[in-house]
Amino acid sequence: MRAKVPSIDQCYKLLKRYDVPDHIIRHSEMVCNVAVFLACELNKKGEDLSIPEIQAAALLHDMTKMEGIKTHQNHAETGKRLLLKEGFQRIGEIVGEHVKLNKTRTPQPLSEEEIVNYSDKRVMHTNIVSIEDRFTDIKKRYGFQGSGKDINNRLDSFEYECNNLEEKIFSKLDFDPEELSNLMEADSIRYESVGKD
Repeated sequence: MRAKVPSIDQCYKLLKRYDVPDHIIRHSEMVCNVAVFLACELNKKGEDLSIPEIQAAALLHDMTKMEGIKTHQNHAETGKRLLLKEGFQRIGEIVGEHVKLNKTRTPQPLSEEEIVNYSDKRVMHTNIVSIEDRFTDIKKRYGFQGSGKDINNRLDSFEYECNNLEEKIFSKLDFDPEELSNLMEADSIRYESVGKD
């Protein structure tokens, strides 16, 4: 039995219902663009990634981000729980790993979780940036909150894992991570205006 996946229109209705701010929606749209572009390119190389699952999870990955900032809860976990409640189990599973991937995943093949996780790390606000630039920004914004050193150590660990994931993804592609932005500009995959009527 196939997992229930929300359409683009349903995703925007969920974002509206849960009062997700426009700037988070714009960020999520760009993450979606990156994730779908990468997934399509990887599928051409023999991967079997679900484009609808990636698309929906990327659009919805930060739907509880503002609540998480206020309550200091893990927004990946709260987003996952919310999507499970809405009946979208598979999308919830992907969203639940967009901050940190489970260690138990087998090395091959690539998963939808890995693509959404990586794509989120390449988008700062609405701009495609390097992993280094993204983590520099994350550390400035979140590194000195709470227990400071412990958070920075965790962020360093996340950055290390993301660099390893980047190697895994791009070992299967004919272009380098630095070329992603230019290639996407030349490509016609764009979702910014879809499903918002």
